Amino acid sequence: MPERYRREIEEILRQVGEPRKPPKGGRPKQSIFRLGWAYAKQSLGGRALALTSGRVMVIAVSLLLVALVLSVGLLAWAGLVLFIVGYAMFFVKPPTVEKRWRGQPLDDVGNSWWDRLRRRVK
Repeated sequence: MPERYRREIEEILRQVGEPRKPPKGGRPKQSIFRLGWAYAKQSLGGRALALTSGRVMVIAVSLLLVALVLSVGLLAWAGLVLFIVGYAMFFVKPPTVEKRWRGQPLDDVGNSWWDRLRRRVK
């Protein structure tokens, strides 16, 4: 048991590393383009063929921008409808977050509908 604690402490110390000095001048400023690129990269990341709400909304915004540049009304309507569909997809199935403790995924025991029902009855 002490060996296990020692390994966990060493792993935590390895992950933390040396403390960094804060940069002079406070927080670095990010441009709106960099923030937009980071959002698009996050939305498009993951499984290659999965249709997520973020991907649908990025495609919709792209369609809207192309329609704005080319002055195509039908493309703008398609982008608007696709944006609404992507927004609705987010509320139908919100993104799941994997629960972790000390870098290891938690085994969420009892995910079946029967187990959830029993927990609510208690």
